[in-house]
Amino acid sequence: MRALPVFSSALLWIACFSVRCSHVEAKEGECKNDEGDGLVLLPNPTKTLHNGAEMPLFQLGSAQLTTDFAPDADAPPGFVGMQPERMYRQIELALSAGLRAFDTALIYGTQKGLGHVLGEWWRTGKLQARKDVWITTKIFHPRCNVCLESLHMPGLSDMTPEEVSVKTEEHFEKSLQELNVGYLDLVLIHWPGEDDKSAGRPLDPEMNRQRRIAAWKVLEKMYKRGWCRAIGVSNFDIPHLEQLKQDGATILPMVNQIESSVEVQHVEIREYCQKHGIVVQAYSALRGLGEGTRAKQLLQTLGTKYGKDVGQVAFRYLYQHGYAIVYLTNSKKRVKSNTEIFDFELTADEMEAIDGLNHSDGGWGLPKPQDIQ
Repeated sequence: MRALPVFSSALLWIACFSVRCSHVEAKEGECKNDEGDGLVLLPNPTKTLHNGAEMPLFQLGSAQLTTDFAPDADAPPGFVGMQPERMYRQIELALSAGLRAFDTALIYGTQKGLGHVLGEWWRTGKLQARKDVWITTKIFHPRCNVCLESLHMPGLSDMTPEEVSVKTEEHFEKSLQELNVGYLDLVLIHWPGEDDKSAGRPLDPEMNRQRRIAAWKVLEKMYKRGWCRAIGVSNFDIPHLEQLKQDGATILPMVNQIESSVEVQHVEIREYCQKHGIVVQAYSALRGLGEGTRAKQLLQTLGTKYGKDVGQVAFRYLYQHGYAIVYLTNSKKRVKSNTEIFDFELTADEMEAIDGLNHSDGGWGLPKPQDIQ
């Protein structure tokens, strides 16, 4: 195993980007499938993490959430929450389309389903080995009123750092059990803590800080044990990352997954992470493209120029800014088309025009990283 970089004020990790396919003898723009099932894998370049692991650029998200602004007409009246039953077909279609990288989380309730579908593909020989797929999951989620209590930490803001350590380790092992794999590819701390609004009271920033490092130390331990290929964070602001260094972390987070789209750009966080060798991964990447929006009009114009749809232009924009991308779709067609962004390039003026869509209140309602102390 290669030596791990440790925190040092004199040392910066520079993120490397590798545009290679993990399967040999591939034609330009596609990956050859060596699994023996006749499928052609989708083009999916990799980001080189600072420990040398190659993380796929595109990963399929599995947060099958029903909300009041996206209701399910077949669900009981007033239902808001996760519907993990939707993802069985979703994962099957994605695998059939040639995608081999998936993002889940304990709180989504989709780990068991993902493990089941992958298990069937391994059982039937459609997948040959564990290395054929990339699995990202997330743990350490504060209270969530629409999710099962056993899948998050409803009392996080009252827990001691020691209790956080125990619960984080339990959730890590539960993720391995639910996915039914021996190791994970990437494990993220889902949130840096709870915000004051969600808690309903002012929280002690120092205690939040102690809980964060306690959870991070568990990930470091599991990584050194070989139970995951890489570790990282999600929704972390710059002070959260700096505090990990100051509080004794020995491994730099390899990924920071944050909400990012054409209308939500945490530019300072992105630039900090890229300077320090932390790969920035976008979720909710198609936010802000509703009918009649300024963003959709601009991207439609660019799409007409390049022969692309608005989603492809949005993903190309994020790609050129250096992001890895998590996206949610239940359509096999969209699984394929979302990766078709490597045959055109946005100009500097076009990138600047899309940059102009960014506004601080562009998110869909989640706390901002800056909201959490």
